[in-house]
Amino acid sequence: MKRAARGRSVLRVATLTLALTAPAIASDAPRVMSMNVCTDQLVLLLADPGQIVSLSDLSTDPTLSFLHEEAAPYAKNGGRAEEVFLSRPDVVVTGTFSLHNTTSLLQRLDFTVEEFAYDNTVDTVPAELRRMGAIVDQHERAEELAGAYERDLDDLRARQCPTHPTAIAYEQNGVVLGAGTLADSAMEAAGLTNLAAELGYSAMTPLPLEQLVSHRPDIIILSEPIDGAPALADQFVSHPALKALEGAKVGAFVPRGAWACGAPFVIEAVRALTELREEIAPCGETR
Repeated sequence: MKRAARGRSVLRVATLTLALTAPAIASDAPRVMSMNVCTDQLVLLLADPGQIVSLSDLSTDPTLSFLHEEAAPYAKNGGRAEEVFLSRPDVVVTGTFSLHNTTSLLQRLDFTVEEFAYDNTVDTVPAELRRMGAIVDQHERAEELAGAYERDLDDLRARQCPTHPTAIAYEQNGVVLGAGTLADSAMEAAGLTNLAAELGYSAMTPLPLEQLVSHRPDIIILSEPIDGAPALADQFVSHPALKALEGAKVGAFVPRGAWACGAPFVIEAVRALTELREEIAPCGETR
């Protein structure tokens, strides 16, 4: 996918530039252990390599992590308290949906644990970058990334038109991403109307294919199947009903992993959808 490839290259160049121009790690820089796929990516972006004790087992999953290749060289953990106890990091970062018994046990053992909530909007990303930057003592790097993200988001929002085509994110087993999801926020930022939210669906909810087809969205965003791992859950992608929707754009338009977490990579989802929206409904056209 050309859009996906372009988005990945842009962010990788930015990440490598920050890493190559970063000062050598200070002796007192905190050593960090990440136990969540979303905190993994923030750590990879902001911490020096020598600060990273380990990342979660999911850090190399291409469907969940935009930086799955960058995560490969690092040690992995399964989110167990025993692993933290043996590694003795200065700080543990994790998500609020991670194993709560592990988090509470580590806190009782006087480990510093920082929990990150799952981000539901594109606007919360800069604050998460700045917070992680403070945790790993990389304030300048965090500010640079957060500022660049904010400028990109403002620029993309400025390209919106009065016309808002309908779009729907249709995932494995016919699950849609409704109101209150990061995907919903990304679609709004790109100037699209999330059909799932308009129909009253919130979070991740199954939607019958018949209902989707009857509402005839302008754009159907499919999840991209994993290469070499066929699954029955992906069979709906080739359903004749989708192919019969005349005029609808159907495909995996969002770079894989771009909106799985509240990280700066969600800007690539907004960018891809903005370009797609401009393609089917340029500003100035009436529909």
